[in-house]
Amino acid sequence: MSLPLVRSEFTDKTEPAWMRPTVERLLASLPEGYCQGLGVIVLTRTEISNNRPRSRRSRANRRGIRLGSYHPGWNGEAAWIELVVDEIVKELPKGLTWIQPFRDLVVGRVLFHEIGHHLDATNRSVGRTGEHGAIAWEKRLSRRYFQQRYSYLRPFAPVLAAAGRFAKMIAARRRT
Repeated sequence: MSLPLVRSEFTDKTEPAWMRPTVERLLASLPEGYCQGLGVIVLTRTEISNNRPRSRRSRANRRGIRLGSYHPGWNGEAAWIELVVDEIVKELPKGLTWIQPFRDLVVGRVLFHEIGHHLDATNRSVGRTGEHGAIAWEKRLSRRYFQQRYSYLRPFAPVLAAAGRFAKMIAARRRT
């Protein structure tokens, strides 16, 4: 299976050391053919991303800040995905940056969403298309990944879900 290349546009060492291995692990979990036609995953910063022409498909957080974009293939070029690393890292609560399942969750949400747009654009999507289709693919691919990778955590799922809701509530209160 040929996976897309993961390339960094960071000129300094501000990219977290765990970001590239996390993206590569998430990509490796995808079924055969899901990345066909996808050339590269670009890890970038907000400043670089904002200077790039807007694509029509981008994943944003609740505050409207862009976290990732899908750029369809054009004029013989392969499609590619852009991940805005500094904004994705902000979505991860400070005390949880060292725990791999939380990293996988935050990065996987954006990456799987953009791959959903790719699957939709390459006619692999059945049913919903557009943003709703990408959200459905994000949920499907995330569920599959976590069931395979972290099956041993299944007995603790209710407790972890409650802790996640509590962490979101605390983070929302801090933002306001």
